[in-house]
Amino acid sequence: MIDVIKVAKTVKRLINVTDDQTNNLLSTVRSVCVELSNRLKKDEYANDERAINAAVYLSYYRFILKQIVTGEFPEHFKAGDITVTQSPSLMLEKAAVLRDDAICQASSLLEDLDFIFRQV
Repeated sequence: MIDVIKVAKTVKRLINVTDDQTNNLLSTVRSVCVELSNRLKKDEYANDERAINAAVYLSYYRFILKQIVTGEFPEHFKAGDITVTQSPSLMLEKAAVLRDDAICQASSLLEDLDFIFRQV
């Protein structure tokens, strides 16, 4: 299985996570790692950097999405005298690009579970 702790630590470096949000982050990371581990063609691919990156950026995307939906996404925060404002939609858009790129890079390691109907 893809290392949940390694993925969680990497995601935590990408986004500001409070102590209250750590459990939510861990549950998101755990579910993503299980999902991607089940799609791996071989068990040894769980240690491949491409699979780990796919888990990181998919977790990152889902965590931001969950925060936006529940209204927990911090749109601004203060650092001393400076107030930083961030757009939830822009963050989600960037996370989606990172997620798609990481999953494309790991596609050779994953089974394709999508069904595409082309023609009768």
